[in-house]
Amino acid sequence: MSNSYDADAQNVHVLLPKQDEDNGSPPAPLWVIDDGEGMDVRGFHQLWRIADSTKTGPSSRGRSPIGQFGIGKLAAYVLAWKLTHLSCVNGRILLATMDFHKVTSGQNETARPVQISLREIDDPTAKKYASEIKRRDPDAWTLMFNEERRASSWTAAALSDFKELYTQLSTGRLRWVMSTGLPLHTNFKMFLNGQPVTSSKENLKTIRKIDISRTVAKIGKISGHARIYEKRLTTGKSDQHGRSNGFFIRVCGRVINLEDELFGIPQPNHAVWSRFALDVSADGLQDHLLSSREGVRESACIDDFRKCLQEVFNQCRTAFDEWSKNEDEQLDIAALLSDHPSAHVTEPLFHSVRNTVKSGSESFYVDLPRGIDVEDRIQWLTDYENQAAEKPFDRTEFVEHGPNAPALRYDPATRNLSVNSQHPFVDKLTSGGRHRDPAKLFAYSEVLLEGQLQDQGIDRALIADFLSDRDRVLRLMTGYAPPTAGEVLRRLHAAGVASKDPTALERAVGTAFQIFGFDYQRKGGYRPGPDGVLYARLGRHKRTFADYKIVYDAKQTEYDQVPAGKIDLASLEELRKRNDADFGFFIAIAYAAEKDPESKINRKIQTGAGRYLTLLKVEHLRRLAWLHFKHGITLTECRSLFVDAHSVPQVDKWVDDIERRLVEQGEIPLSVLLEGLEKEKRDQKAEPNIHAVRATDPELRKYEPERLISRLHAIESIIGTRWIEVDQSGGVSLHQTADQILVELDRSIGVLGDGEN
Repeated sequence: MSNSYDADAQNVHVLLPKQDEDNGSPPAPLWVIDDGEGMDVRGFHQLWRIADSTKTGPSSRGRSPIGQFGIGKLAAYVLAWKLTHLSCVNGRILLATMDFHKVTSGQNETARPVQISLREIDDPTAKKYASEIKRRDPDAWTLMFNEERRASSWTAAALSDFKELYTQLSTGRLRWVMSTGLPLHTNFKMFLNGQPVTSSKENLKTIRKIDISRTVAKIGKISGHARIYEKRLTTGKSDQHGRSNGFFIRVCGRVINLEDELFGIPQPNHAVWSRFALDVSADGLQDHLLSSREGVRESACIDDFRKCLQEVFNQCRTAFDEWSKNEDEQLDIAALLSDHPSAHVTEPLFHSVRNTVKSGSESFYVDLPRGIDVEDRIQWLTDYENQAAEKPFDRTEFVEHGPNAPALRYDPATRNLSVNSQHPFVDKLTSGGRHRDPAKLFAYSEVLLEGQLQDQGIDRALIADFLSDRDRVLRLMTGYAPPTAGEVLRRLHAAGVASKDPTALERAVGTAFQIFGFDYQRKGGYRPGPDGVLYARLGRHKRTFADYKIVYDAKQTEYDQVPAGKIDLASLEELRKRNDADFGFFIAIAYAAEKDPESKINRKIQTGAGRYLTLLKVEHLRRLAWLHFKHGITLTECRSLFVDAHSVPQVDKWVDDIERRLVEQGEIPLSVLLEGLEKEKRDQKAEPNIHAVRATDPELRKYEPERLISRLHAIESIIGTRWIEVDQSGGVSLHQTADQILVELDRSIGVLGDGEN
């Protein structure tokens, strides 16, 4: 059937033999007959070239090919041992039979290619081969052999000598598969055992049907109908083979705008357009067709014709708006989790999931289901939407993903909604976890908001930026703000003193790494696992390395030094692997015998178990924090710390080396950078961006973009987000002038210096 479609057939007949017939003779063949372009000698040669296909572009009817790998005919081997083709082109009928027994009997080292004989037969012989078709489907017989009404070319494929699996192929199941693969409006008709198969979309509920019967000047009578449906027409397997929505303009029975669903009308609202279909006959357009016969010449009467189409669409849109309003009035939170929820819940959710799966990348709130092959995406989405139509949110759970992680995630594979109870806004809504219903309602509405924004045709990247800004505002509303330089130094100072407090060090480490640009997810407590997880998202500026992840174990004790027996490398390595992290590190005030290369702890960290692990000290982190405030340490540089340094002496050397390198490189000309960003701010159509400023200034081009981004991140942590905000892609929001920011930076550095002293 796919080959029939690709051969530009208008009709395909499938004849499935009855499986309960037992008259002592072999079962009748399974026939597939079409009026496509047929196969000549060259076509038969191409047919049996395995893994080689000539289907490279749209057909003469504008169809995108289904087949592309040249292996479709081998699917017959699943059901039967023999596959016979009869094909008529220019009055010449050719016959070939493939016997798969010959293939299996030749599977050895001396196997030779299987020979398939091709012979020409006359009409009487062809009729003898296909005689049963006349009884089982007279219309198919007419297509092949009727003297007056036969097709100019045709092909008939017959499966015979069936295998056991064939008994599982039911007529009902096959009819369902055929109907779901057929677009709503198409010039490709399918018949099963003589009965027409219609698109499954014809059974969709209609909000309104409008009959069309009008006269347009210089075009004449136009007639047809338009429908607006409750569900979208742009989903399912049939959408692969042709569209079901939009305008279908027929001239003498032929659709002339298969590739132009808008027919020159401006793009309307997607939610309505995806549910709208108009099929109209306008034979008077015959005199206005382009030479390709796939469109019309522009003229005043064509404009009048389009106005008629627009008017009908507007009527359908009004009907949809009224229906939507009625649905809205019946919507409440209980319906979100009930059976058969409103389409206003399911449709935005479906849109988000559909775009996520088709793009292969997660959205702000929706996870990307893993392990779906490209060819299985349509079937996966169909199965998902069937399940989600009954219950879009199977379970809502509260999880602890840290205060800097997103507020929620939706997993389409399980239909579970995870709400981050540690997100500041969620924590505020739940009153510390005592009242969860408001947070659930917030989470549901956020997922639907993202889907509705996509439904309006807004770019997914713009939506992600909007939701990211919104998330920052929600955090600020609760009084939550990223850690500042002063806070980091105070925490590190407190953590550098022997203490029984098990959380002081682990929190100090997390906030310290945040100022470098890491995302911090706190773990710790009395649960098994690492004390924290750090995520480095390198963003646009990454070159060689991808994003990376680190787990750490903070060793806070009442003693100045941690003995080697308290450093369990195997345990941290296991946690690293379990959390799918790239690196891991211990951090403590000091380690016993840390300077001795032959000490137990240094020998252990240099073995295979310590290959991805590092021993850090609080003093290391304090030095790095100060270097970051003065110069900016990049995430890429941080990665090299965990790659190259493992023992305390190695980390000492690494910190000394990077300090010397940063000092030799010199300080970044902040005034030039900030003034360039301030100048960019005057452009109302673009956000100030480090990459753009660097590209226009030779002094700034001496520094990698990541270095500049890191330096401004450091400034943000010193003076606060009410002065400047920087994202990892290089976008910058200046809330004060460049001069004011520099003055505040000098003042804050002085305060920090006094505190350090």
